[in-house]
Amino acid sequence: MSLDYAADHLGAAVRSLATSEYPLAERVQTSWDEHVQMLWMKPCLTRDLLLEFRGLWESYTAPSNDRRSTRLRVLNQDGLTQAVDDLIALWTGVVREAARASVEPNLATLADLA
Repeated sequence: MSLDYAADHLGAAVRSLATSEYPLAERVQTSWDEHVQMLWMKPCLTRDLLLEFRGLWESYTAPSNDRRSTRLRVLNQDGLTQAVDDLIALWTGVVREAARASVEPNLATLADLA
C-alpha cells in the first residue's frame, strides 16, 4: 500500500462531491460509503495522517455498535460544509505528503496509535 492509494480514494470522494447533482447530505454520505471508508481497509497513511483521518472519522461518523458502519451523524448545512472542507484538507495533506516523500514513508495502522 502507499499514500497514493489514500490520495486516489480521497480524490474520488472529492470528485463525487463535486460532480453529483444530489443534495449535499447524500453526496457526503455516498463519498463516505464508497471512498472515505476505504482508508480503514489497508495501511495507507502515515501516523500523523492516520491521526487526522481518525479525528475526521470520529467527528462525522455516527456512533454505532457496528464497527463497519459508515452512517454519518445528522449534520446541518454548516456541518456538511465543514465535513467537505475537512475531507479536502485531509486529501490535500495526503497529496502533499506523497509528493514530498522521496521514499515510501512508514505507513501506520491503528495499533500504532495506541
